[in-house]
Amino acid sequence: MNDRIQAEILKLKADAIGVVFTGFITHARVEPPAMLTGEIWGHVCADGFGNFADGHRIETSDISEIHSRGESLWITTRSGSDYGILSFAPLGWTYFADLYKAHLRLDHQVPGSPIWHMALSPEPIPRLARKPRERPSREPESSSAEVLTRNLLRPEENTKYMDQMEVFVKKTIETLERNGLKTFKPRR
Repeated sequence: MNDRIQAEILKLKADAIGVVFTGFITHARVEPPAMLTGEIWGHVCADGFGNFADGHRIETSDISEIHSRGESLWITTRSGSDYGILSFAPLGWTYFADLYKAHLRLDHQVPGSPIWHMALSPEPIPRLARKPRERPSREPESSSAEVLTRNLLRPEENTKYMDQMEVFVKKTIETLERNGLKTFKPRR
């Protein structure tokens, strides 16, 4: 398990104090009718034979409850397992967003739809603070700094090349005339 996943698990556990998680899911998405799929991490039933091993694909039983506290989201399945959601697959969060909008609009729920538990903690939970990233300080510019101007730049003339080409052309014309070819001289 990498450090980023471990950090997300610790953050989720801090938001969901008292919840015993069955596992944590990354790249989560909901498959019809209402089961959660994704990659499992830290499953309590993981064994040495590779069952429920970290990074393996999992499909949970149907979702019965959706819990949200702080920035964390976890689900409870019909079998009673609690799975923390660490990250969503692309567009995997849309099911939860649509379901939450419907939950807010409807007085009564459709039978079998998950129940939302949106507990707001009355007191902020103490956490470890992150040290702000240090940025290199910029030295103030002196008042005697040069004022930059924009000038159009052109390629420098290479007179040496042009002289060489002129000599080459004259020798070529002389060779052609010696071999009997008539040439013309342009008027200047």
